[in-house]
Amino acid sequence: MATLSSLLEYYYETMQEALLPLEEERKRIVKKLQTTAFYIGLGVIVFFIVLHKQMHFSPLQASVFSVMIGFLIFMFVYRHEKAGFTAVFKDQVIEKLLYQIDASLIYRKESAIGEQEYRRSELFLEAYDRFEGSDLVSGSIAKVDVRFSFLHTQQKERDSKGKERWETIFQGLFFCADFNKAFKSKTVVLPDVAERSLGVLGTWLQGMNVTRGSLMKLDHVEFEKVFVVYGDDPIESRYILSHALMEKIVLLQRKINRPIYLSFVASRIYIAIAYTKSLFEPILTRSLLEFSYIKEYFELLNTAVGIVEELKLNERLWSKR
Repeated sequence: MATLSSLLEYYYETMQEALLPLEEERKRIVKKLQTTAFYIGLGVIVFFIVLHKQMHFSPLQASVFSVMIGFLIFMFVYRHEKAGFTAVFKDQVIEKLLYQIDASLIYRKESAIGEQEYRRSELFLEAYDRFEGSDLVSGSIAKVDVRFSFLHTQQKERDSKGKERWETIFQGLFFCADFNKAFKSKTVVLPDVAERSLGVLGTWLQGMNVTRGSLMKLDHVEFEKVFVVYGDDPIESRYILSHALMEKIVLLQRKINRPIYLSFVASRIYIAIAYTKSLFEPILTRSLLEFSYIKEYFELLNTAVGIVEELKLNERLWSKR
């Protein structure tokens, strides 16, 4: 993997100058959005006066309607401007950073891990109404076939008043790779929220989750504090989750410091790392000429690519049968 020092050298010697035209485009977009917001604000005031004075809307009704129309117009302009900038940003920043990390990996900004693979992982059993993804990276790392991308799945719900809202099931980085060990059963490792929050009651509730299989207790104290494990075959699950692998998973969780979900299905490993935002989208308010900004994307990609080495997925301790 590339190091931070190598990125620093590449950024200041090559990348920064190449990003100057894109930075000027970013400034143009920001200025256009500021101007648009100013004129929309004036329009909202005029529209409010018309609704209130001439059409006899109440002040509250006129305010809500005027602001809503202004907001929708601004968002239309914002999304249109950002969409074009995002496409170029991913070509000029994300793809080039990935190339510096591992030139053999393939990046496709408009592709993602598919729904079939997402469901096969059995990490998230909730039915979803919206499945979105982007920024697929695929290839071989240390002779291990890997694929990862950004995914966002949502479920449509209605409150007691019938108002529609979208609830996130998962949003973040979804990673899958060849585990290089043959097994027939399924093992799922989830963040242990219930036991940490509810103690003994939480453990009892975990055991009642029959859709996940048998609740398992393993011989790694720190791992047990952070994760809960379900498996179809306790013997095979322990064969997969060796003490060494559990230690590596704990260290990975500490390093990332985010909720991590893992499953082992059909001789493959699936890892989902939860984030609260889109991962590879540009932030229009931040300059591309700030190294700290570019460094954030580099570290995210480096983390994803580094999972193979972090978990030693390239160690063929058992040959596939």
